[in-house]
Amino acid sequence: MAGSQKQKFLALLQILYEQTDEEHPLSAPQLVALLSEMGIPCERKAVYRDVEALVSFGFDILQSVSPPGYFWGRRLFELPELRMLADSIKSSGFITEKKTREMIEKLRRLTSKYKGSELELTNDTSVRPKNNNEGIFYTIDSLHYAIQNKRKVHFSYYRHIIRNGKIMSQKSHEFTVSPYALVWNDGKYYLIANYHKYDNFSHYRIDRIRQMNVLMEPSRPLNQFSRYNDDDFDENDYISEVFGMYAGNVEDYVYLRCDTDCLEHLIDRFGQEVFCEAYDEDSFTVRIKAFINEGLVSWIMAQRGGVQVIYPPELAEQVRSTLTAMLGFYGNT
Repeated sequence: MAGSQKQKFLALLQILYEQTDEEHPLSAPQLVALLSEMGIPCERKAVYRDVEALVSFGFDILQSVSPPGYFWGRRLFELPELRMLADSIKSSGFITEKKTREMIEKLRRLTSKYKGSELELTNDTSVRPKNNNEGIFYTIDSLHYAIQNKRKVHFSYYRHIIRNGKIMSQKSHEFTVSPYALVWNDGKYYLIANYHKYDNFSHYRIDRIRQMNVLMEPSRPLNQFSRYNDDDFDENDYISEVFGMYAGNVEDYVYLRCDTDCLEHLIDRFGQEVFCEAYDEDSFTVRIKAFINEGLVSWIMAQRGGVQVIYPPELAEQVRSTLTAMLGFYGNT
């Protein structure tokens, strides 16, 4: 009898969790019928007592007047939060199509079947192409272990090539690196590490890493090649100075004159803490600290003439050289 009572409690919890919400309560007779379908006999009065016991134990089971019945109240995630997580998964190119479906199915189980149906996948699982590296989650898990335990890792790095008119993946290099952080940037997942031949950070796309092994060799201390120490590496601070995940050796203060129309783009990229000063009625100047690299040049050019480099001169020259090279392609068309 004790076993049957425990089974009934668990079955009742499962029904309430999976099949009810504020718009879909279940009455006591309906709960009795559903328990009966599961092979668990129960009387209506027993349902009242069991629900009361579950509530007293701390489960958020509420009672509805119209229509009459019981439903599960607070959940770990609200539906808008689940939608946001599902959209993030679907739009993440490094997550395979198979894993996308598996993860969204898990999200659906965090709410009622009615609300979970709103997260249902169509055949088009993503607004962007999906990666086909099914081992990526094992790679991520191993990298977190290596970072926590300050151990080097060795892996093969792949790139895409065209062969017989088809795009395919091929091993490009093998690296042994000291890993420090995994970061999400512009819809992609990156490893921030140090390649032992150089005194700077290097970035590796997680979806291009294969055959990775965690080594016994300890990672290189950060203070040997950067301003950070092992215990105070601020990945957000670092990423704010890196454009497009292009690494670089030269870090400098950059002064830009920006049209006021570019303010929103500037805030999107740097936040609201950057130092700005009015230049004239239609523009302002801003000072940022950044690595001088191709990513920064690309960001400036993406502003379509709304950003002018004031300092340093080598950055202005890189922008000019890039524009000159592009003009060479299109100047005679």
